[in-house]
Amino acid sequence: MFLPPHISNRRFETFKDVKKTLDEKNLPIGGYLRISTKKDSQKTSIENQKKYIQQWAEINGYNIVRFYTDVKSGEYMYLRNELMDMFNDIKTGVIKGVVSKEISRTSRDIMDILELKRTMGAYGGFFLSIKENYDSRIDDDEFLLIIHGGLAQKERKTTSSRVKITQVLKAKEGKTNVPLPAFGYMLSEDRQHLIKNPGTAPIYQEIIDKFLAGWGQLKISKWLNNNNIPTRRGGKWSTNGIRSILSNPVYLGITIYNATALVRDHQGKQKRVIRPQEDWIIRENTHEPLINIETFAKIQALMKMRAEKHKHEWSCDKKYLGSGILRCVVCKGKIYGTRIEKKRNNKIKPKKKEYLYRYRCAGNNGKCDEGIKYWHMDKVDHNLLFFIGTIFSDKDRLFTFIKRNVDLYTRNFDELVIKREELKGKLEKNTGAMKKQQVAYEEEIITIEEYKDRMKELRSGKSFLQKQIDDLNNKLGQVDMVEEKCMKIFQEVSVVLDRLDDLPHEDKVNLVSNFNAIYIDRDGEIVDVDFV
Repeated sequence: MFLPPHISNRRFETFKDVKKTLDEKNLPIGGYLRISTKKDSQKTSIENQKKYIQQWAEINGYNIVRFYTDVKSGEYMYLRNELMDMFNDIKTGVIKGVVSKEISRTSRDIMDILELKRTMGAYGGFFLSIKENYDSRIDDDEFLLIIHGGLAQKERKTTSSRVKITQVLKAKEGKTNVPLPAFGYMLSEDRQHLIKNPGTAPIYQEIIDKFLAGWGQLKISKWLNNNNIPTRRGGKWSTNGIRSILSNPVYLGITIYNATALVRDHQGKQKRVIRPQEDWIIRENTHEPLINIETFAKIQALMKMRAEKHKHEWSCDKKYLGSGILRCVVCKGKIYGTRIEKKRNNKIKPKKKEYLYRYRCAGNNGKCDEGIKYWHMDKVDHNLLFFIGTIFSDKDRLFTFIKRNVDLYTRNFDELVIKREELKGKLEKNTGAMKKQQVAYEEEIITIEEYKDRMKELRSGKSFLQKQIDDLNNKLGQVDMVEEKCMKIFQEVSVVLDRLDDLPHEDKVNLVSNFNAIYIDRDGEIVDVDFV
């Protein structure tokens, strides 16, 4: 057999003409079924679809080999597992094509529908739809498929819009749209509101108490898992789950809706994006709060402090007490631990390498008075423990030292509290004004344009007031946290003051890590510290 060079030198696939199957009888095909939810009513729909497709196949001379069923949204094809199995069966010849009750049962996105048909065609398969009487074997230019797919996509958009309107109305009335409430809450009997869950609400409070007591997110998640306390979905806890609980404003009795949206990226995959804040629907006092605003603000400030503190710290096993916490007093740069292999005068190679452990300031920012500086680890670690023992042995001396180092104490604490209360009063008036505008619009006292302009102005004012309140909460919360932290360290140190050097290494690290920064001079002596 003679082959032209542009064929013989290439590895082309053999063309499979699906039109040849038009005259064949008893072709093995698959039936594709899809429902969007796991509700019982939808499961009944599955059985009805099967009977419908089976009867159609018997009448039209096709043999249904297997049904492929997916319980997923019809918007994105790549999310459905059995659809992938179906493609594989076409590719391997188990089935020759696929039939569905209607095109919208395969997908409600025109790009996905086209991709589905083209993928089947590439594997030598075809697609049939009973309702539209569609057969991909006779639709060469895909004109009919595009029309049917466009109608299916339009139907999905219309349905989605109706659901969205209903959810927005519920949100404006202070009702919940979530099928699975946040940990600590449960749905009311009418499933319209969040109510306190007597089983999980106390656990939420324990999480808050432990975090404020100094526990980290990993330690809290391990404690929950060790005590067989499941998440709201019945799974294991992780640091992300703890972080979500600590930062979720739902525990303040606030409902926020319409803050995000799902869009499709260039690859056809879902991507969540944040909507402009003026589109958010925020309702306060929609359910019983589990935490007050002052404690919540304190937690957010503490989370921010810990995140900044551990952002660029030493990543390996912490052999050095001060690695990442120590700072050079000259350049203010972080000092990290390092090791240097011991040099030997003789030529005999040791069985095991020996190292000298050092702290190092690289002086890379150009502000140092000299180049790289090194300190003996043992000497600096001894100075750290001696400093802790000295400063925390006397409570009066401790808080005198704090007041000198914490800038917040130089401000008038009472004035900040009064200012915060004034801002809260203004915020309440702002919220009341927004409600009045809503009523005025609903009673047609003002036009939609007047309502939008006024609400935009009020929302802008609310955001400004809330930011000022949050800033004050952070400042006041930092003062409280510094006091709490120092009292906690004072109590810990006072118990082990006479044996600091004998403590396990982990306990020493925990003591030192209570500081945000410790500044040392060229001789390794401590000259200043930061608590926040």
